[in-house]
This record gives sequence, C-alpha cells and structure tokens, in this order.
Amino acid sequence: MARTLFVISSCLIQLILGAILSQAKNGEIRHILSHDKVKVVTDPAKGVNPYPRWAQFPDRKIDYRKVVLYVTYQCPDSQRCGEWDYIDYIYLRRIGSQSAASKNIELARMISPYGTLFGPTWKFTWHVDITDFAFLLHDSTEIEFVHGGYESNTDRGWLVTLDFEITEGRPAIAVLGMDSLWQGFIPYGDSAQPIDSSLAPRSFANTYNADFARLRILQTGHGMDDSENCAEFCSKWRRVLVDDSVIAERQIWRKCGINPLSPQAGTWIYDRANWCPGSIVQPDDYDIAIKKGSTHRVAIKMEPYINQKHPTAHYALSTYLFYCKAPWARNDVSLEEIMAPSDADEYSRMNPVCGNPRILVRNSGRNPVTTMTVRYGCPGMKEPRYAWQGNIASQQTGVIELPGAISGCEHGRQFSVTLDSPNGRKDDYTDDNTGTSVVYLPPVYGTDFILALRSNNDSSHNAYAITDLNGAVIRERTLGSLRANTIYYDTLNLAPGCYKLLVRDTAGDGLDFWANPEGGYGYVRLLDMNQRLLKAFTSDFGSETAYWFSVAKDAKPALAGDQLPIVNPFPLRNKGVFTLDLFLNDSTTVNVRIVTEDSSRTVFQKDCPVGRELFLPIDITAEPDGVYYVKATIGEKTISRRIRVRRTN
Repeated sequence: MARTLFVISSCLIQLILGAILSQAKNGEIRHILSHDKVKVVTDPAKGVNPYPRWAQFPDRKIDYRKVVLYVTYQCPDSQRCGEWDYIDYIYLRRIGSQSAASKNIELARMISPYGTLFGPTWKFTWHVDITDFAFLLHDSTEIEFVHGGYESNTDRGWLVTLDFEITEGRPAIAVLGMDSLWQGFIPYGDSAQPIDSSLAPRSFANTYNADFARLRILQTGHGMDDSENCAEFCSKWRRVLVDDSVIAERQIWRKCGINPLSPQAGTWIYDRANWCPGSIVQPDDYDIAIKKGSTHRVAIKMEPYINQKHPTAHYALSTYLFYCKAPWARNDVSLEEIMAPSDADEYSRMNPVCGNPRILVRNSGRNPVTTMTVRYGCPGMKEPRYAWQGNIASQQTGVIELPGAISGCEHGRQFSVTLDSPNGRKDDYTDDNTGTSVVYLPPVYGTDFILALRSNNDSSHNAYAITDLNGAVIRERTLGSLRANTIYYDTLNLAPGCYKLLVRDTAGDGLDFWANPEGGYGYVRLLDMNQRLLKAFTSDFGSETAYWFSVAKDAKPALAGDQLPIVNPFPLRNKGVFTLDLFLNDSTTVNVRIVTEDSSRTVFQKDCPVGRELFLPIDITAEPDGVYYVKATIGEKTISRRIRVRRTN
C-alpha cells in the first residue's frame, strides 16, 4: 500500500512540475545545450564526420519570443586545435524519436578557424538568430553537428558547444509553416551542369493564408578553379526574383580583414565568397508580401560564368521559405544586443570602450519606427536619455550609436539599456526592451605619452587617427604621409577625456602578414614619456585595429609588463634569413636560441645585449626546411615564437 501511495505521489509531482515548466514566462531565458564540449575530429576518408545528439526542448505549450544559437569552439585537452578552415553544418534532424523521419534542416553553418597558433586555453563563441525555426524546437529533438575536412584526426580537433538560448514570450510574428527549396552543393561555371538548371524557379502557393513569406538563404562559395579562383575567391552577384521581378541583388562576398577572431594562422584576411575562416555564416532574409490563396514563383539567378577548362567551383546553398502572419504589434521595438560595452567575443574589435555605446535594435512591429527614446547607463548613475530619430522598417534591424562617455561605471559592473516610446507611442511589448552587458573599461593614461609607429615596406597603405567622442580628429598621419621602414615617435598631449585610436591598412594585411613577406614588418605601440611600454598592438591586424582609452590628469598607467619582452621574428615564413625584433623597457642581455620543432637540436644561439630595442639579423640557411621555434630568455622568463623555413612557394 505504501508503495502504491509513493507511485501516486511521484506521478502527482511530475504533473505539477510539468504544469510549472509548461507555463511560459515572458522574458524568461532558458539555455538548452545539445552539445556540451563534444570532441569533434575529421573523417579523412569521407570529408565529413557527423556528431548527433538529442536535446530536450520545452514542450509546445511554451511560446518563444526569440531563439539564438551560440556556437563555441575550444582546443581539446592535451591536443591541438584544428588547423584548417572547414565547413561545419548544424542540422535539425529528428523530432520526437529515433524512428521519426529526418527533417534535414540546416539551422546554421560555421567555418572553422585556422587554429594552429591557438593555445590550450583558447576558445571563442559566435551566435546567430534562428527564431524563424522556433516553432520546430520543442520536445525531444535531434541536433547534429557535422564537421568537415580531411586533416589528421589523431592529434587535433575541437571541443564544440551548441547552446540554444530561448527567450520565452509571445512571438513577434507567427510562423505557420515552411518549405525547403534549393539545397546542397550547386556546381558553378560548368557548362555541362549549368547553375541555372540547378536553380530552376520554384512555385509556391499560400495555402497557409499567410500575410507574407520569408525567404532565408545561406550561401557560401567554395573551390578554386583555374580561371578566376571560383567560387571561394571570386565575387559574383546574386539576384532574387519573385514572379520574374528582381526584389534583391547583392555580391556573394564578405570582407575578412575585420574578422573579430584575429589573428589566425592561415590566410584569414583574404576576402571570400560570403564567408571568412573562423566565423559563423549569417543568413540573408527577404520578406515577400503575398495574398491569401495566391500562387507565386521565386527564383535565384547567379551571375553568368563559365570555366572552359577545369570547372571545380560550387556554392553550398541552403534555402527555406517560411509562411508568416503579419506582426501583431503596431509599435514594438526590441533590444537585440548591446554591442559596446560588451565582453562578447564577436565584438572584441570594438571593445572595451569608454564612450559612444552601440546597440542593435529590431523593429518587431508593423509600423516603421522613426523615433524612440533610449535610456542607458550603470546602476547608481543618472541615466542619459537619447532621442533617436531615423527609420527602421518592419522586421528589420538597425545599429544605433549612443552619445557620450560611459561615466560612473565601475570595471566589471552591469551596463543597461532600455528602449521607450517607439514613434512616440507606448510599446506594445515591453518584455524585450531592456538588456544588460558587462562593462570592461579601457586603460586610463596621463595627458602626455608617445605613439610609436614603425611603417613597413607598404607604408602607402597605412594611416592612423586619434578622435574624441564627437569624432573630431585630434592627431593623425594620413594615407600617403608615411615613409617606408621608418619609426615615428609622436608625442601626444591630450586633454582629459575619452579617445579612440584607429590604425588602418587599406590592403587589409596589417603591418605584418606571413603570406606577404615582401610587405615587410611594422608595429604600433604606446609608450610613456620614458619610452617604456604601455601597450603593444598586434601587427597582424588585417584591415584595422581600434583602441579606446581615457586620459586623466596625474594618471599613473601601469606598464605592460605582461607583454614584455616583445619577441617578433619577421618574416614568419622565410628562406632561412629573417630578423628578430626584441623590445624591453630596460637594458639587459637576452639569450636567443632557435631550436627544431621537436626541440631536439639547437641551430642558433646568441647572448644579445639589448639597450631597449634590437633588430637582430639571423641566418639559418644551413638548416633544412621545416618548423623552428625562436626562444628568447631573460632570467627565468622565456618567450617562444614559431617560424617556418621554406625555400619554395
């Protein structure tokens, strides 16, 4: 009898818990991890290696306001990170059970980084909004991560985490259903398989009585043919047509020199066909007004291209058509993200900041948003109010830069933003109007310090500017004003305030890039008035490097001892002859050794007196091609840098 009572009580508890869990709470956030630090490696025999996992999502009684997928890569324990930029797919496979038919829906696509230079503690997180798929993400769901590539699977790989962040609440729009359109690897430039035949127009009927259809396209170009290096390295246009009328056109191309994950080991700076190494692929969304019961035709048209010799190019294409109801709200703004201040990996290039916060806002309502009030700041301080004016169309997003310094905020504290009064009206849904981020304040320098810039051989590509909060230029060296291979010491005398330093390279390869040894080597550093190091910037920065800082009277900035000694061999890939840049705050002797990759043999050794900076020429042409490590030792501290000796291209 007691056993029976226990069973009844357990069932009752489960029912109560189920009822509680099935009650949606507007604004409540849940995290569902389908993959938690799953070790992934390649399958060189097949080129793809699937990693399916089942996850328990909330039941169908729960409404989702928003779903964002966070993807984290990190280095495996006791092994190296993966070396190459491979395509990684994230699929929704089955719902409910193993016996269910596979839906094969591509939720997201990643391109793995060039990970050779990453250390054992490295990790990075990307994200993409997948709210359109929210109506499918309920109950038991199989999510599959498919890792591409052919590299060794015995000594390298990744730990991958897939985190579905679900925000509960009434959806801004209701998705009634979806169709799968063009999928797979589509040949490009092959006259025997013309791309137009692979992208034949598709007809669709509005049987859902939807108000509009949303076309979602994931498209990346791959392959390097012998004509134009298509499709990875050729920029071609794509047109989207509805009922034979062009509704959108864009180049299938993406700039990589501003990739937040930088630097990487490989050719991370090279622009590519809508993807970059070490990045998530963002989809293109096109909303199409349709009437109830109507029939339409949608088409994708690619720029004509034929490779007459050896066509090998293709596009990885994934397209879906969602049938949607019109937004139920008239005036509804949503705070999507606080981009700055932020500690998010993807916004690392614009953080930390001391002013001009930046936010991403969505118009979730029917009416265009032309005005709103934005309140922002840290707890305990008077929140500034910004009367924004502009135009954000329905279902579109806009980036807003907020004026003023981030004052009164302590390092590591919360920063909050609240949106009010879209179009001067009450917001129809306020549960997504407020967000928070973490404030990490930039350094504070005294009024006098030095900017040291060493130009490289391609000095005509470089410039720098220091601007204040209003964008006024305080100090600059313009394009064309720098001489090659020259060190400039610019003494700065700045009034107290918040400033931004922006160093640009119009060629997109920074001041030092391993694949452009002819470009030479340069650097940017901040020094105190005694020429001791305050900050050293990475020379391999791609298109630009931005740095915010504050200035205050009598400030005593900390010296950058953790960056010393600076040990920079250049070029990193050479024919056995290279130069070693050594920089210290004080005169001392540095022991320089060069060892083989397995450290079994020392091929060069020298004790070098360094006054403050030394450019040491090194010749190891007597050694065979291969990987070597340059080791610079001062006392008990040793800095190691990897180089490659290679006589042929």
